[in-house]
Amino acid sequence: MTKKAHAMKRGIALLVGCLVGIPAVSQAAQERKSPLADSPAIRRRVELRDKRFELGVGMAATVGQDFYNALMLNLRLGFHITDWIGISVSAGLYNLTPNWRSAFNNQLNDALPATGDTKTPSQSNAAAAENRIGQIIMPQLDVVPFTGKFSALGKLFMNYDVYVSAGPGIVNLVKKGTIDSNECCKATPYTGWKTGVNVGVGMHAFVNNYFAINIELHNLMYSNNAAGRDVTGSSAVTSADAQWTYNWLVGLNFMFFLPAQVKVSR
Repeated sequence: MTKKAHAMKRGIALLVGCLVGIPAVSQAAQERKSPLADSPAIRRRVELRDKRFELGVGMAATVGQDFYNALMLNLRLGFHITDWIGISVSAGLYNLTPNWRSAFNNQLNDALPATGDTKTPSQSNAAAAENRIGQIIMPQLDVVPFTGKFSALGKLFMNYDVYVSAGPGIVNLVKKGTIDSNECCKATPYTGWKTGVNVGVGMHAFVNNYFAINIELHNLMYSNNAAGRDVTGSSAVTSADAQWTYNWLVGLNFMFFLPAQVKVSR
């Protein structure tokens, strides 16, 4: 047998061996399971929210009200169904500043006469017709799309989460003073419990596994007639004179998470 024929025979044998061996190697690769196949994306993750209650207290303030802003004692209660979704209630329990006039209200008060008539209210009558916030209750669904960790000055490391929330908003509008009907007959304070819509965004910064600082921003939308005046031109002030308003609230709360013992993923 010539060298050329011998080399050709060896080549054919090698090719046949490869064709026979490739399926076996492929099957072995398929049967071989990666040790990370069923592992979580993040190992030893601290589940700071899953199946935990949060209870906290702080302050909330309205921003940009027409006549009276409010600084309120705030309470926040919540339960996290999973690590990324939960339910909560933010409530402004007590208005600490019922006489906190807005800048616009100060300008309006300065422009009104001390004694009014049937067309122009006096300073006292205008103030008596204006409502202000008494209490706020905001039940909501919280969704946590972002979590992470940050450091302050390269020394203090804190976990954080950012959440968005939405739900109904309930506000109690109250008055102060009594309208002098002889002076201006078309003024009735718009008061009582009103229901609207609440949307917001917030963040927890965890000092440790069970204590966090919470910052919230809410937009509470409800129908209001803050001045208590006849807007439609009818003979009396009715609900038709009210219109939907945007009411911004910013809050700072100190939160405790329970149970204090936190879950750690595998």
